[in-house]
Amino acid sequence: MDYSGNKTSVGQERILAETESIIRMHLSKDGYTLDLTAVYLKEYGAKDIARMEFLRPLTSLAFGTNLCGSKGAKYIAQSEVLVNLTTLNLFYNQIGNEGVQYIALSDNLLSLQNLVITDNGITDEGALLLAKFLPLFTNLVRLDLRLNRIRDEGKDALKEAQKVSNVKHLLLDKVEGFQVKG
Repeated sequence: MDYSGNKTSVGQERILAETESIIRMHLSKDGYTLDLTAVYLKEYGAKDIARMEFLRPLTSLAFGTNLCGSKGAKYIAQSEVLVNLTTLNLFYNQIGNEGVQYIALSDNLLSLQNLVITDNGITDEGALLLAKFLPLFTNLVRLDLRLNRIRDEGKDALKEAQKVSNVKHLLLDKVEGFQVKG
């Protein structure tokens, strides 16, 4: 009997089990918060998270510094499991403009109140796209885009979009949010 075809599925099941173990270790007791900051799960970890049914109650996902790239952002944005997220932190994941596109066009992330996509190589192209769809995110009150490569055109578009959205805190420059009043 030839079992060579089973290698891949057994290997994938093992990796999925390892990812699930890591997730359960970092999941809050109430099941609402998952902090996987700097666990380096990459795009495959994002794919696993996006389809784990036990994460459906999740409201807060910190997935910063996992280097998931645009594909990882796609898995999270298109997940039918992560529809209850109110906070999504994807800082330093190299999602770029393509990853922003998946987030901006997502119907599954409309519950977001806080979105952090700092330090992801986003340019004016991604900022303009995000600005176009920002008013659809009616629950979003905080959008953090600091440490990207967004210039005046993208910043201006986001500021205009903010006027017709519920976003109260739009962070575009690295000094915003860190100022201490004397």
